[in-house]
Amino acid sequence: MKKYGNRELCPGAAALGILLLLILQPSASTKGVLAGLESCAFQVIPALFPFFVVTGLILESPLAEWLGLAFYPVTRLGLGIRQRRASTVLLLCWLGGFAVAASAISRLYQQGGLCRRQAMLLLVCGVGSGPAFVVNTVGLLMLGSAPLGVCLLGAMLTANVCTALIFRFLFAVLPEKREPAASVLHSTGETNQPAGLVGSIQNAVHSMLTVCGFVVFFRFLCETAAQALSLGAPGFFALCAGLEVTSGCAAGAALPGCAAMACCAALSVQSLSVFLQVRALLCRELPIWPLAAARPLHLGFSLLFFRLFVRWLPGAAEAISTLAPRVICRTHTAPDAALVLFAFCCLVLFRLERGSRQLRRRKQA
Repeated sequence: MKKYGNRELCPGAAALGILLLLILQPSASTKGVLAGLESCAFQVIPALFPFFVVTGLILESPLAEWLGLAFYPVTRLGLGIRQRRASTVLLLCWLGGFAVAASAISRLYQQGGLCRRQAMLLLVCGVGSGPAFVVNTVGLLMLGSAPLGVCLLGAMLTANVCTALIFRFLFAVLPEKREPAASVLHSTGETNQPAGLVGSIQNAVHSMLTVCGFVVFFRFLCETAAQALSLGAPGFFALCAGLEVTSGCAAGAALPGCAAMACCAALSVQSLSVFLQVRALLCRELPIWPLAAARPLHLGFSLLFFRLFVRWLPGAAEAISTLAPRVICRTHTAPDAALVLFAFCCLVLFRLERGSRQLRRRKQA
């Protein structure tokens, strides 16, 4: 009889546990799935889908060389990456969040613009929740204070940079492994795919389906597990923060006395759902262990910087002391989606104008 180790048995045991949750908690399962679908329809898709398309168009255009020049000191001096497109990728990572970060870093790595270590550093520095979610959803809607959202965002980004700086020195000490020929393999595989707007939309649809699948599944898992375990407020926060970042922030915002710090911790940990989404969107040659290994260090930095920024930003400290015990969360981010759609339309018009100019030149020749 063949013997199985814990590594082979754990996925099967987890699947049986999820099946039991479906059977024993049908109403909670339905509620969790519906909550995930609602989140995808009103928050995730409007905010992320245009951003996925815009990211693909930008990285294929000359804009990638100069759009992120303001962040070039971070990538060149801090991370040691000379490629100017890396600064644009970092800008897209910080604007779009973890899903856009994984997609953009993979694309630049496959284009040969990054080596393996540089891509891992950019992963540590770039992956996190976007400003639309941190400032609007967590800060304004969950905590009731936009200044708190700004402090959270500043703490997350500063912690990203500090953690990436430390990992740069750690990577310098570790022996360098042989570089896999990712750019060659992927460049030959991508020649059959359409380029430009068509290819960007196709890639965006695939990425969007991946993200929505994880969102729905982990919302269902949070809801059913919470009903089955009957946890108190601290335990419910720990469960949600470990499984899904949005549910973790919502549970943290309901904690009396430490709501803002709990949301900061949930945003720093990022949750299992985020790790799996990044793994699904990241190319196979790039490992995810640096992102997971950086979480404890990032958590310490983010809590430290958040406490500092709260003292410096006017109105943030008062907002912490006057948080309501009950928080009603809404997840519509229409202004952010409209801004990204505007940028998307500008890029489409830019490509159409350039195509018409090339066509005129060919006719004149």
